[in-house]
Amino acid sequence: MAGLRLAAGEIPPKAMKYILHGLCTIGYGEMVLVAQDGVLMQVEWNEKRRLDCWHDTEDTDCLYSDRALSELSARIRKEFRLLQYGKLVLVIRKGRLMQLERTEKQRFTGLDGEGI
Repeated sequence: MAGLRLAAGEIPPKAMKYILHGLCTIGYGEMVLVAQDGVLMQVEWNEKRRLDCWHDTEDTDCLYSDRALSELSARIRKEFRLLQYGKLVLVIRKGRLMQLERTEKQRFTGLDGEGI
């Protein structure tokens, strides 16, 4: 993938497969999609293992149907397309996507420097 230039707002199929795998795997935690110039630059994965729920986070089948995963994929793509600079955080609790948090950074040039 070296030298590959993605279009703004695009999540490549391989990256989306990784994101959906995370949704099926993480019991508690977050996935963070980072955008620069509207382009997906990285995906971060932070899993938390709660000791009081350890038995719930053992290897299990995905809690989502194929249809649900397709709908989640469309929603994640929609929300990511809205970002120019910032991150989209997928918050996962008890193996379910509980919320999306979109944090946008605003770039200002021509002030006391060249941006934030």
